[in-house]
Amino acid sequence: MDWSTILMVVLMGAALYFLLLRPQQKRAKEQQAKLAALEAGSRVMTISGIVGTISHLGEKQAIIEIAPGVEITVDKRALSTQPIEDEFEYVDAEPDTAAEPEASEVVEEPQTFDPTPPAADAEDPRQH
Repeated sequence: MDWSTILMVVLMGAALYFLLLRPQQKRAKEQQAKLAALEAGSRVMTISGIVGTISHLGEKQAIIEIAPGVEITVDKRALSTQPIEDEFEYVDAEPDTAAEPEASEVVEEPQTFDPTPPAADAEDPRQH
């Protein structure tokens, strides 16, 4: 084995480290730092796209409030580290009942089921 072959193997190993392994390790450290910085009250999104507010945070799990009074428990690894840009916040408000018709205004026709098949025509075009 000559020196040029050894040098080529060393250069390939160095390129592999600097192009693949080092950036991946750096991203993993950044993600762990972001997860460690989370606290109760932070707005988060899970990797499945559910957006909510952290109400309790443990070592391995977090309880997220996704709507008033609706909480889910997720593994901390399921929390996305992407920044949250809320399109809207949920608001506790009375539902708009003016748009719905009164029960006395709604007229429903009773639906009945007739088990007899419809009358067949004299000629069935599929028979030809």
